[in-house]
Amino acid sequence: MRTSLLPAVALLALACGPSPATVEPTKTPADTPKEKGAAQIAVATPTETAYDLSPVPEPQDVVAFFGWKSPAATLNAFGGCAAISPEPLMGGVEGELRKLLRDVVSSNVDVRSLAAVVSLDAPVFALASLETQSKRPGAFVAFSLGLTSIEKAKMAVEGAGPVTELGPGMFRIGGRSSSTCVIAASAGATPARLVCGPKEKDVTTLAPYLTRTLPTQAGAASDMHLEVRFAPAEARYGSLLRTQVQGLPVIAQAELSLGEPKFDRAVVDAATGLADEIVAFASDADKLTFDVAMDPATCLRASASLSMRGKNSWVSGLMGERPERAGPPPAIFWRAPKDSASVFYGRGSDPKRFQPLLRTARLLVEGVLAKVNVGSEADHRAVGELFDWPMGKDVETVGANGRNEVPEVKGKRTPQQEADALMNGYIGWGLAGYEEGSANLAKQLRKIADVYNRKGFQDPLRKELGPELSKAIPKVKIGPGPAALGSDSLDLSIRMENVPAPLLDIKGATKKDLVTFELHVLLMSDGKSRTWLALGGGKPDGLVKRLLAAKTGAPDAGTIASRTDLEPLRRGTFMGAGFMSMAPLVKNLERMKDVLGPREDARVEQLMRAVATMPHQGDTPIFITSSSSGTVDAPRGEVALTASKAALEDIGWLIKTLGVGGARR
Repeated sequence: MRTSLLPAVALLALACGPSPATVEPTKTPADTPKEKGAAQIAVATPTETAYDLSPVPEPQDVVAFFGWKSPAATLNAFGGCAAISPEPLMGGVEGELRKLLRDVVSSNVDVRSLAAVVSLDAPVFALASLETQSKRPGAFVAFSLGLTSIEKAKMAVEGAGPVTELGPGMFRIGGRSSSTCVIAASAGATPARLVCGPKEKDVTTLAPYLTRTLPTQAGAASDMHLEVRFAPAEARYGSLLRTQVQGLPVIAQAELSLGEPKFDRAVVDAATGLADEIVAFASDADKLTFDVAMDPATCLRASASLSMRGKNSWVSGLMGERPERAGPPPAIFWRAPKDSASVFYGRGSDPKRFQPLLRTARLLVEGVLAKVNVGSEADHRAVGELFDWPMGKDVETVGANGRNEVPEVKGKRTPQQEADALMNGYIGWGLAGYEEGSANLAKQLRKIADVYNRKGFQDPLRKELGPELSKAIPKVKIGPGPAALGSDSLDLSIRMENVPAPLLDIKGATKKDLVTFELHVLLMSDGKSRTWLALGGGKPDGLVKRLLAAKTGAPDAGTIASRTDLEPLRRGTFMGAGFMSMAPLVKNLERMKDVLGPREDARVEQLMRAVATMPHQGDTPIFITSSSSGTVDAPRGEVALTASKAALEDIGWLIKTLGVGGARR
């Protein structure tokens, strides 16, 4: 199936180069844009003929649609939110427009003159519908752009040869090209539209709807809307899909079998389950949509949603799992550390839903170990037990992360100090909270240490690496956590000793310089029904500090509960939600110097200066939410991202300062 919408998506680039000079066409009466909802029969002018522009029905079996209300309006709104003059952004889009035209029309066409006739105030459309007469799967695909004048568009393309009238008001552009493009009379805001598709049949089939119906419809509420419809494809090709996927288990057995019964059986089970899920999902799925909206008040909102029309698939069942649990963030969410760069919460699920997947994964791993003859059967079972789900049903969770401040050092850092800075800068810290007692998670941590240290795994590894490299094998042990965390706390420590410093590109290090990496996973019980895990590099002092700040009863001043910029989450009703920020970028750019070579230093310095002077320092939260609606039998899930003016002003500052897309101060 031809699924490409041609290079039309290139118009989505906001800026890609310096602003080009714009050629203004001479205004004529024929160039006056028509208002939306204009009469169905176009009014004749001295230079242009009247054509029948009455609406036509939607093509049969549309499977994809894209609409952009007005590129100019979207960029103006973005410029207002990001504090950027829209002219450079428009210049970048005009440059992308010329590239698009150069790809779809003959090389003999004056694309600059043709681009000057394109109206960026008018909607952009793209459409794909299934072929009805072909026995093979296929689709008609085309896109259209508004034109200010038929006659001026014809003049712009005359260098490629005479235009050919394919039908009333539809003129094919001449010359050799990999696609077919026509200039067609249009209803709506512009008197004409450019319509392009891979083949002439694509254009003649879809052009009437793209030019006579879509331009007069209200369209989606968002600025940009992409819609993928599954039902027409499933109705047409569902039986073919079912026939094809039935062969997956046979193919998997032939291609992936190792000759180990446990592994081979798991491969067939996995392929069978995948085939069943593909068929069930295709039958259940209704529509996938993506929307982007820009406005001066809320600035950016982008969303993706999946609508189902059945509940037979695993995905559909997960989406429709007790949507009534949606609501404001759980209490544990607000206990995350105040300096978190990102925090997200979830409602949990039923472990039974994941058991078949985990069981198959367990058999695959155990089968591989048996095939390569590493460890005993008891060792293999111990590894398999790591796939046991460590939490109960509907356990609410929160996850947070951030970056540690790299401590200042007087004078030159030692190789070990450089190694510690690398760990702090790149790994940072992570925190996870669970509304459940600590017994299951503590058991899981002990299993991890036990499995790693089993003789059946350690001996073959040391033998393979040899005496010298074996010294650098990470050492894993578990024991009581720091006393401040309580008597039932745990510390899973991972130490990598005797690592040659030159392997890390540490400046000034010699072959004799050896460094140690240290990683800790701390478990803290917070009463009988709440547990915290913290992970970070270096000494565990910073992790202890954050765990104690998150613990029930600690002052809110050390948590995100004291932040005043998270009100949208307090008022929300979601299945899961959270925020992220660009703060880690601000804090870690200094470490890039130690990774990038001298040729990149100037670029890094420029980026660092731009980041250091961002008006809001990347601290403004960008919200991500997930919600569930519809019914149990036909659920709908949505994930949305919203960015406020302050967040976009930081992005706009980077665009201006770095001169991206020709946008300069």
